[in-house]
Amino acid sequence: MGVSFFMCCAWSIAAAQSTPAPAPTVKPAASTPSPYGFHYSGNARIYYFTRTNRVGVNASAFNTEAKLHGEYTFPGTPWTIGATYFGAEPFGANGQNPGFNKQVDNTLPGYALSLLGEYYLQYKTKYAFGITGREIINTPWANPSDSRLVPVIFQGTAVSFNLSPQTTLGAMYMARFRHRTSSAFESNTLLTSCDNTTSGVPGDPCNPQFTTKGFLLIYGTHKISPQWTLNTYNYQIYDIINLLHVDTKFNYAPKSPMNPYVALQYIAENNTGASDIGIVKNHTFGFQFGASPAKTIDLHLGFNESPTETFTVSKASLCGNGSGKFAPKFNGIFGGGVGGKVPGAPKGTVYCYAGGLASPYTDSYATDPLYTTTISQGLADTHKPGYAEKIDGVFQTPNHRFRLILAQGWYNYTLPSAATDRRREFNADLTYFFNPVDPNKPYHGLAIRHRYADRVQLTAPFDFKYNRTQLEYSF
Repeated sequence: MGVSFFMCCAWSIAAAQSTPAPAPTVKPAASTPSPYGFHYSGNARIYYFTRTNRVGVNASAFNTEAKLHGEYTFPGTPWTIGATYFGAEPFGANGQNPGFNKQVDNTLPGYALSLLGEYYLQYKTKYAFGITGREIINTPWANPSDSRLVPVIFQGTAVSFNLSPQTTLGAMYMARFRHRTSSAFESNTLLTSCDNTTSGVPGDPCNPQFTTKGFLLIYGTHKISPQWTLNTYNYQIYDIINLLHVDTKFNYAPKSPMNPYVALQYIAENNTGASDIGIVKNHTFGFQFGASPAKTIDLHLGFNESPTETFTVSKASLCGNGSGKFAPKFNGIFGGGVGGKVPGAPKGTVYCYAGGLASPYTDSYATDPLYTTTISQGLADTHKPGYAEKIDGVFQTPNHRFRLILAQGWYNYTLPSAATDRRREFNADLTYFFNPVDPNKPYHGLAIRHRYADRVQLTAPFDFKYNRTQLEYSF
């Protein structure tokens, strides 16, 4: 299982929005070695967020964050222990009781946090890897979602085996989950927790609270050729869904200076166990084309679709209300809407439309692996079927000190029984690195980054604008 640098300034965060899903990795942040087997790393972040709606409450938030990671490898052994502390403090900038103020953007959040986010025991050799405890993981549908103060962290155990230089097989069981605005590790998900992850304000009306048993993931990655990779992931998210994700990437002209590639992804979901979020049936597919017309420019074109699924139920209330919200436990169709009566069927029988994608660990975060997800939205966040297109480009100066990411997405979230929900979003993401940058190593030093999202849609909040400014020092 390869080592992955999750927390490095802003270097890898935006790139994940426009490239195929990586092979699974489980590893804390990269560390600075010492001759005594002890490694350390850390960062300090300052954020300022503003959220502007044409209709509704505008919000802003200021906060500071510090992270300190350390690990010790026992000399002459494959064993390592490690821990990471995260702390956040707004120093009163967001007023009294910011956690209960809707004018504070608590998706950051705007209140203080303090937690020992990681502590783990790790085993690593050339052929095998294992880790248990609290750790950051990076898989397509359970990932760090690291665009705020503190990343998403899981609690459980993971193992993987390198069967050959081309093939890796692995499994993980994660029992608990800490979302990015809380210090608690809980037995729930973003779809079964009563924390309102849209506004982030404790006490807001929200989903029914269900205790869940986490998820089991079995996966395999295989390099078919130097230019062609294939990844398969099977998530059993207990009492919610079984999710199968397959993606592949093929660089079909490796000798071309443009290095063009095509990538494909397929996701299939069905409810399982107690069906805590209702009946789920989803099949999503996508493709992406990419190329580098110059050494400092990467361009990508992506498409995703979640086709409408049709269900027959005994009464209309089981269909949902067409809003894209899920129907709770034992009570209907996830994200569904009423279609109409079924001719010749018993009285009250109706058919429903649904097909939206359920994402228990990225819902409302816009950090899923779909090729068309932008800063503030994607197919996995609306619970509706539909389709989306996205074009984006990454532009860098030859020394990599300036990086600009521009993206435009178009969305058509459609339940045939409800009004069409069309949206579009423009993103701009600019980073300046104060120190020299080596693209092959974690960045150390000061960097400033600003992200802008401009979303337009036909329903509330209509025009929506998001500004996120981040100053970070990494060591």
